[in-house]
Amino acid sequence: MRKLTLDDRRKIEKMWNDNASPLKIAAELEISQCTVYTELKRGQKTDQWTGEVTLDKNFRPAYSAERGERTYQSNLRKRGRRPKNAKAVKGA
Repeated sequence: MRKLTLDDRRKIEKMWNDNASPLKIAAELEISQCTVYTELKRGQKTDQWTGEVTLDKNFRPAYSAERGERTYQSNLRKRGRRPKNAKAVKGA
């Protein structure tokens, strides 16, 4: 299992904008189709005021590689075990 890089995400963005199917994107990048769907969901563009999903020229949810990368990095920082309470951490 390999992790997607920013270059992979940019390829996904370009192919998605060129109206490629998730199956074709998965075959081109040699990744799972499920990974493509997960990445498209992660990088969805939303309207900053209403929070609704923005559509692209093909009337599909718009995808941004940079947003996908930011979301991935944010989730990476958040994962892991959390301390039960803050006092135990301070005293250690």
